[in-house]
Amino acid sequence: MTAQSWHSIASGKPYLVTGSSAGAVTSLDQFLGDAEFSIDGEGGPVLVRGHGVPLEGKVRFHEKSEIGGKDVRVWHVSADERGIVAESIAAF
Repeated sequence: MTAQSWHSIASGKPYLVTGSSAGAVTSLDQFLGDAEFSIDGEGGPVLVRGHGVPLEGKVRFHEKSEIGGKDVRVWHVSADERGIVAESIAAF
């Protein structure tokens, strides 16, 4: 997947997930463990990579600068009427 991860991301806005390293996005299970996916960001595709864990019907995904790298942001990945979406959240 080719995308840029430096685009501005609005906290609390659900972005449509457009692809994953596992292929077509069909299940939240694809976001568990080490994974990467792309979202339809405001300035074009954005690559998100990191590690996901299950959380009450969604996945809490810790974005990293690279797999195993420094923390960048936390996402909640869930399903809605559009498909699979990822929402950056404030996690302190």
